Amino acid sequence: MKNLITALSLSLCVSFVILGPGVGPAKAAAASPVSVQFINPSKFTDFQTRGRDINYTASHFADSVKEELAPLMRSKYPNASLLLRFTDVDLAGRYSMANNTRTIREGHPARMAFDFVLTDATGKVLANGSTRLTDNSSLSSNRHDPRRSQLFYYERRVLNRWLRTLSPPK
Repeated sequence: MKNLITALSLSLCVSFVILGPGVGPAKAAAASPVSVQFINPSKFTDFQTRGRDINYTASHFADSVKEELAPLMRSKYPNASLLLRFTDVDLAGRYSMANNTRTIREGHPARMAFDFVLTDATGKVLANGSTRLTDNSSLSSNRHDPRRSQLFYYERRVLNRWLRTLSPPK
């Protein structure tokens, strides 16, 4: 019994140190299969939202990408993980400092460049590479989608399409 208590205490301490306060073993198991990193985001083509700094945008962008891709990862690649390392992002539309808004118009699609690594549960690399994505679809093609007003909608959509078509070599 004493060994069990010691093991549980040690597990809780390790969870606290590695994952941070409030994240125990149960939340660790529910961790996202998608990780997002940024290489020099201050040099990205257009990566500002809501008049906030790059760190704010990066944090919200990463959360949005994980939220979008995690369900697809769990269904298409169970127990696998995907690392996306963005080297450039050009958000859809144009940001206006004057009115602190992003205006979405034809001719300013979402564009992203990133490196990726898809690994299985043992860490074996299933697929990796670098890619550039551009959302070439018409803005009017999704005018009835209720998610269209969400922040990073166009970026999420193009990443979702990319992951759906990703086919690791057998």
